[in-house]
Amino acid sequence: MSYQFVDCKTSKEMNDVKLLLKHESLRYEDKITSTIGFYDEHKLIATGSIYENTIKMIAVDKDYRHDNLTGQILIKLIEQLQEKGISKYFIYTTPQNKKYFQDFSFSLVAETPDIVLLENNVMTINDTLLKIKMSLPKMTGTISAIVMNCNPVTFGHLYLIESCAKENDHVIIFLVEENKSVFSFDVRLKLLKASTNHIKNVHIIPSTSYIISSATFPTYFLKELSEASQIYMNLDITIFKNYFMPIFNIAKRYVGDEPFDMTTNAYNQTMENILKSKVKIIHRIEANQAPISASIVRKLAKERHFDQLKFLVPKPTYLYLTSEEGQALFND
Repeated sequence: MSYQFVDCKTSKEMNDVKLLLKHESLRYEDKITSTIGFYDEHKLIATGSIYENTIKMIAVDKDYRHDNLTGQILIKLIEQLQEKGISKYFIYTTPQNKKYFQDFSFSLVAETPDIVLLENNVMTINDTLLKIKMSLPKMTGTISAIVMNCNPVTFGHLYLIESCAKENDHVIIFLVEENKSVFSFDVRLKLLKASTNHIKNVHIIPSTSYIISSATFPTYFLKELSEASQIYMNLDITIFKNYFMPIFNIAKRYVGDEPFDMTTNAYNQTMENILKSKVKIIHRIEANQAPISASIVRKLAKERHFDQLKFLVPKPTYLYLTSEEGQALFND
């Protein structure tokens, strides 16, 4: 039977999508790049969405499941990704539906009680992490890790790194690679390297698409605390536990405490629940009786309070924030 294919864009079409997802006990998320659907006359019978390089929210009306509409939706979405030059992509589904997508040549990355993340077979997670490990020097003794965004690098970040470096033979810093911050990945990497060049047992590498990214934690940069965010936190940390820790021989993950940001605090609590004794929370240092945070640094930089910045950031960050290039980031 022939159905009408639609790029869902109008408010009516998106409302149809929300209703179908709800009818099929799936959650609608507004973090989407595009949404498609199949209509039987005026009735939406199948839908699927893309966010960046991740396929999600695939649903088919139960009365039409004999027509292989899931496969047709998937083919259409993969075509859209390929037209954009995206060869590496992921898919979210529910635990009860994972077998279907595995039969469609997707490999399981991680599964929690609420969600399953799969990937296509172009540079899988094992391939990616083993390649990165090969680029690192051989390490002996205790190895611990820190995952950081450094938007930008502050004395708070530096204190956490130095604390970890003193207690371990090696520190691997996974710098969040996703470019959704005020400072680009290249700038954050440059500032982090310059700020830590005196710490000889630190190794800085990109976080990859498997830590705090649009694939593993799409709501992270919204700083929202919701049911969806909690689901993604569980997934993100489960991936770290199942892959990063054994591949890189990581004994512990270090993190700074978070007295203000509810999302980051919830992420820390989730880490403790999943990693147990393999997570260590370091109390954040203060300046002027307040914890140092990157958000305060960005505010001061925007307002050109350079005299206050000197007490909050390492010299490389300060020089960048006061430079023409750094100040251009805050021009409205």
